[in-house]
Amino acid sequence: MGTDTPGASSGASGPGDIAAIDPGLFATLVRDATDDQLREGLDANRELILGEIFRRMPERFDSDRAAGVEAVVEWRILERPGGGYDAWHVILSDGRCEVAEGRADAPSVVFEIKPVDFIRLITGNANGPKLFLFGQLKIRGNLVLAARMPTFFRIPGAEG
Repeated sequence: MGTDTPGASSGASGPGDIAAIDPGLFATLVRDATDDQLREGLDANRELILGEIFRRMPERFDSDRAAGVEAVVEWRILERPGGGYDAWHVILSDGRCEVAEGRADAPSVVFEIKPVDFIRLITGNANGPKLFLFGQLKIRGNLVLAARMPTFFRIPGAEG
């Protein structure tokens, strides 16, 4: 799982059943964790955490905000153990959001990001434009679409 070739996610849950964690609580845990703690957690459970994040994207999708958008967005989560990156792509079409593991054939936009920055970004604990400005988020392709992407999803906020 998590190669730069297409594949299917097992959807299995693991220790502590990450599928049961509320997105707001997860955002709070990420907010309160140090980068080293997040890195350690990702080292131990990368496939599980990334798989669950991408599995939930369609649940967090706001079809009204993405009306008329036809796009394929590829995420490349860098620093994969053993080299390379994990690739996932999000297909936005006809007001629907589908997610698949692996590289996309012709993505509209590609995001490249380190895993800790990714976790902080998707939980609302990091600012995308700031990550981009400081070179921590690399974007290729349709920059207008890239800027609109956060508006297509209900991003959890940290509680407290």
